[in-house]
Amino acid sequence: MSRSIAYIVLALVLLPRFAGAQCSDAGACSIGTMGGDHAEEGTRHQIALRYVFGSSGSPDDLTFHTLQAEGSIEVIAGSRLAIRVPYHSIDGPLGSTSGIGDLILLWDQRLWEHDDMALRAQGGAKLATGDDNANGLPQAYQPGLGTSDFIAGLSFDAAPWSAAVAWQFSDGRSGNSIDRLQRGDDLVLRAGYRTVIDVFGLGLDVIAVKRLEKSSVHNPPLPPAEPGPESFVDLPGSDQFQVNLLGSVSAPLSDNLRLSLQAAMPLLQRDVNVDGLKRALTVGLGVEWGF
Repeated sequence: MSRSIAYIVLALVLLPRFAGAQCSDAGACSIGTMGGDHAEEGTRHQIALRYVFGSSGSPDDLTFHTLQAEGSIEVIAGSRLAIRVPYHSIDGPLGSTSGIGDLILLWDQRLWEHDDMALRAQGGAKLATGDDNANGLPQAYQPGLGTSDFIAGLSFDAAPWSAAVAWQFSDGRSGNSIDRLQRGDDLVLRAGYRTVIDVFGLGLDVIAVKRLEKSSVHNPPLPPAEPGPESFVDLPGSDQFQVNLLGSVSAPLSDNLRLSLQAAMPLLQRDVNVDGLKRALTVGLGVEWGF
């Protein structure tokens, strides 16, 4: 028991030290994760509440506080519906905003299962429920991204290993009066490992994200030009490849209740942060109830 306590203490100490991740969108990065832990243990339903702290680092110097509610229900055997609703508070040198973020809705369908292996398909959407033009601030300060995106993916579990691939289709522009951001589609690859030491769960994931097209923003005419039709310009480097390392540790509070800690770091990070999704520090703490 003393060894297991040492492992959990070590994880709690180390994870925040290498924390700091970015995912070009929380939608596609949810493939294979929402409600996954309790589903693998045979629990039919899950409710979770998480607090996530994030910092963009220089030069933006944005800080993010997010309270995130999640739910996952087994509709029928092998079919699961998951929902995630975030509330964001964002502060930076130009001001602050707060409000409901973009809702994530996913359907998880088991296609094949044998022993400890399973192949699952996921489909759903990131819905534009968050404000994208609050307080006259740029897009990076906004609780929402301004577009409703389609998400599709496949995940494969072969305990203790897992892998997933996802695609996120983003169409249209945000209503932000400054940036009018249009993001490119995203391709996401995830590989993970899970283990249990006594009653403690440990996990490590590598997440690679490739934006398939450059993002574009409003290109206002220089004064004193007359007002005219909108024009847009692609942002160099906004399709940069990124790789993230995500660690997690969980401990039981009771038979159905678990405490979890997640932290992450960018192994290869992007420099352009017009969408406000870049992180130099990310730490999350949550409580999960399976029933």
